[in-house]
Amino acid sequence: MAVMSSDGLATPPKVALRLPANFAGGIYGTILATALVAGLSEGHASSARALVILLGTGAIVWAAHVYASLLANRLERQRRLSRAEVRCVGARDWPLFQSSVPLAIPLAMGWLGIFSRDTALTLATLVGMGTLVVWGIGLARSEGRGAGGTVFAATMNAAVGLFIIALKVAIR
Repeated sequence: MAVMSSDGLATPPKVALRLPANFAGGIYGTILATALVAGLSEGHASSARALVILLGTGAIVWAAHVYASLLANRLERQRRLSRAEVRCVGARDWPLFQSSVPLAIPLAMGWLGIFSRDTALTLATLVGMGTLVVWGIGLARSEGRGAGGTVFAATMNAAVGLFIIALKVAIR
C-alpha cells in the first residue's frame, strides 16, 4: 500500500501501488457533475453535446487538480517528482473524473435516442442526487452509525442535491 506523507503525496512502495480511496474527490466530482448537468438542462445542448461537456469538464477538472497538486508538491519539496509520484497523484485524484461516469450513462442513452434530451438530462441530474445520497449512506455506515444516523447523512447529502436543483430553478 502506498504511504501518504504529511504533504498528501503518496510515497511509492516497492510493490504495486495501492492508494487509499479519495472520497473527497468522488464527492466533489459528483457535486460538480450534478451542478453542470442541471445547468445544461436550461440551455439548448443536445444529449450528445451535454455528454461531451460533462466528460470533458470532468477530465479538465481532474487534470487541473493533478497539475496544481504536482506543482505545489514540487514547490514544497524543491525537487522534481518521480514518475511514480506523478502517477500516484493522478491516480489519487482520478475519482474527480470517475464521478462523472454515472451521470454520463443517461446522457449517452439520450444520444442513442433511447431517451429524449430533457429526459436524459433530468435522469442524469437524478443520478447525481442519488449518488450523493449513496455517499451519505456510505459515510454513515463507515462510521458505524445506526439507522437514524444513516437517514440523517443521506438526507443531508440529498439536501445538497436539492440545493443544486433549487439553483437551477432559480436561474430559470
